[in-house]
Amino acid sequence: GGAMALGGVVEPCRALQDEGQWLPVIDVGPLLASPGCPRALARVAAELRAACETIGFYFVENFGAVLADGTCRRLLDAVRAAHGLPADVKSRFWLDESDSGFMPVGATTRWGSDGRPTLPQHEGVNEAMLFWGNGPPWVPPTKQLASLEQNNLPGDDVLPGFPDAVRAYLHQVEALARALLPAYAVALEQPADFFDGKFDKPCWAFRLNHYPPTDGNEVGIPPHADGDFCTFLLQDDQPGLSVLRSSDGQWVQAPTRGEHSMLVNTGNTVMRLSNGKFPSTMHTASCLAKGPGAQPRFSAPFFWSPSVDVVVEPLPAFVSADRPSQYGAKQSGAVYSSGRVGRAAEADPERADARAETF
Repeated sequence: GGAMALGGVVEPCRALQDEGQWLPVIDVGPLLASPGCPRALARVAAELRAACETIGFYFVENFGAVLADGTCRRLLDAVRAAHGLPADVKSRFWLDESDSGFMPVGATTRWGSDGRPTLPQHEGVNEAMLFWGNGPPWVPPTKQLASLEQNNLPGDDVLPGFPDAVRAYLHQVEALARALLPAYAVALEQPADFFDGKFDKPCWAFRLNHYPPTDGNEVGIPPHADGDFCTFLLQDDQPGLSVLRSSDGQWVQAPTRGEHSMLVNTGNTVMRLSNGKFPSTMHTASCLAKGPGAQPRFSAPFFWSPSVDVVVEPLPAFVSADRPSQYGAKQSGAVYSSGRVGRAAEADPERADARAETF
């Protein structure tokens, strides 16, 4: 009762559990091996376009040339270690005025810059660490963080090896994100170099999620669509991600692949560029494990957006008499997430998203 009544308890297991691999898998190995090869680029762009038109979520595989398997493993180990710190240590790193640091259960991504109001400000059982580059866009310029080093993160004195694991992963996942930009450009019917210069100072966020077991009773993060260009989600082997499949309007549980895997989803920025042809993906995440041996779920999404002053509007290729422009021009830094994204956002019509109510 009282402050906790942020909406009824959602049954996270309601999503269909389709058998096997229903999500597209895109092999980027050939593209990374020869970035200038038109055939490799055309193939990835075509697969990307098919994925973005139908579901907006896909696995990426064979990316070891830029993002090493060991880097992914070390990062997930570091995430587990960080969430294993005692509560009094975590509280020293609570979100600061730049919204960097540790997010306790019930915090939004703006909890720090909002002055840390009484929790919960957000429904769901999830705790996270949050770091920024060239952002966040909603805090005053003097509070924006240019690089990982300026963030509120535990040092080697608190967690030996933690800064290095995060730094190495960020460097490599950004290389993967950059390598896919020409494929996104071609999928959006633009020249391969269309995004050159538009990610000079990319606004990125890196979130290290911990979903504790709730015996399947509580949602972790409620339904939402990301505001970014696209999100690279490193997930462990615990299922818990559910996706609203745009092709049939069904909520479907996303599979896992091996000890860890990389899923990519479309954000509201690409949706605007494509005039809605590549919908952002409505999704929700929880820990589904039940019973005495239930394991927590860990994930690490890297949210990637153009430089904050890049203007985002529907591309002429996607606007016609039959499909007039659905979105106005907006600076990239002002394109936000939508759906059930916390109490403060409820009054903002720009962030309302009817798809979130279908879960």
